[in-house]
Amino acid sequence: MKKLNLKLTFWRGVFLLITIFGILGTIIRFTKGLGAVTNLSDDFPWGLWIGFDVLCGVALAAGGFTITAIVYIFNLKKYEELVRPAVLTAFLGYLFVILALLFDLGRPWNIWHPIIMWNPHSVMFEVGWCVMLYTAVLAGEFSIVVFEKFRLTRLYKIMKSIVIFLVILGVVFSTLHQSSLGSLFLIVPEKLYPLWYTPLLPFFFFLTAVGVGLSIVVVESYLSHRAFGKGLNIEILFDLVKFSIFI
Repeated sequence: MKKLNLKLTFWRGVFLLITIFGILGTIIRFTKGLGAVTNLSDDFPWGLWIGFDVLCGVALAAGGFTITAIVYIFNLKKYEELVRPAVLTAFLGYLFVILALLFDLGRPWNIWHPIIMWNPHSVMFEVGWCVMLYTAVLAGEFSIVVFEKFRLTRLYKIMKSIVIFLVILGVVFSTLHQSSLGSLFLIVPEKLYPLWYTPLLPFFFFLTAVGVGLSIVVVESYLSHRAFGKGLNIEILFDLVKFSIFI
C-alpha cells in the first residue's frame, strides 16, 4: 500500500492557509452575518463574489449540457467519450454553486422558499427553479455511471432508456437560466457601462456559457491526462477548441 505523503510543500501551505481563512470566514459569516465578512449592505447587496460565483461558476459548468446535446441530439457520436467527464464536471459545478449560495444569501435557511412561494415576474425565481431542475437532471444523467459501476442492471437500463429525455430537459433548463442571468442586467441598465448594455445580453450570456463550457471540458481532459494518465484524444479536443474560438 502506497504511503500518504504528508510533506508540507509551498502549494500545500498556500492551500492550508486558504482553508484556515475560509473556515474562520465561515464561522464569522454564520455567527455575525453576511455584512461582517463582506461589507455589503441593503444599498449594495451584491458584491464581486456574486459575479465570480454565480455568473462565472454557472457558465463554467455549461460543458455538461453542451456535450450531451452534441452527442445525443446532434448525433455526433465522435464526442461520446467526453460525455461522462463533462456531466460529472457540470454536476459538481452546480452542487458547488448551490453550496456557495448558502454563503451568499443573507438568510440561507430560506433558500427553499421559491419552491412554494412563486414569483413568476422575477428573473431570479426562474433562475432558481431552472438551477434546481437542471441539477436534478444532472443527477439523473450521472446516475447511469453509478448504476453501471455497482451493476444495478435494471436501474441502469431504465435510466439509459430515458437519457435522451434528460438531455433535452437539460438543454431547455440550461438555456433558460444561462440567458436569464443576462436578463438581470437588462433591468438595471444604470449598473452597466453604456458600451456593454444591449438587449442581446441574454443571448450573449448563453453563447458565452457554451464557449466557456467547451473550454473547461478541454482543460479538464488535459488535467485528467496529467493526473491519472488518461488517454488524450487530441483531434476531438482540437475540435472543441476551434468551436470555442469561433463562439
